[in-house]
Amino acid sequence: MDTEIAKLLDSNFLTYLLEGKNIDENDVDLLERLMDLLALVNDDNVELAITPLLRYEFLRKFGQNESEDFNKFKAAVEEFTWLDISKDVTDLATNLYRLDKHEADSKGIPKNLEKRKFDVFHFATAKINGIELLSNDKHIDQMERLYERYQAL
Repeated sequence: MDTEIAKLLDSNFLTYLLEGKNIDENDVDLLERLMDLLALVNDDNVELAITPLLRYEFLRKFGQNESEDFNKFKAAVEEFTWLDISKDVTDLATNLYRLDKHEADSKGIPKNLEKRKFDVFHFATAKINGIELLSNDKHIDQMERLYERYQAL
């Protein structure tokens, strides 16, 4: 397969795609993005990727009594392309976290990334690999602005 485009799926998009759950049918923007995602799934020029951390984040929600679902979805995530969480990814995630902490401390406000420790790794993975992160998390825009400030340093 000649891949022209790669996209990193956040765990919420994995949930939408594989389980069809947590979809707000009143959220027109989300529905449009999910239709676009379905088109990407069927496009041979697009490669959908995840990381081991995204795999963990998605699969951890299945309890012991859900072993059939767990095994089914475990097999499904194995079909995606895997991106490593490299040293460059951890360096970028660390630097974004440090900048966020510095800005929050200087303004006396809570850190944006404190509650989003996994998401900063997903964001950094996408940036380091030069691909788009497909996510429905509203705070990704905040990370993008933080990243722009970091780049300007």
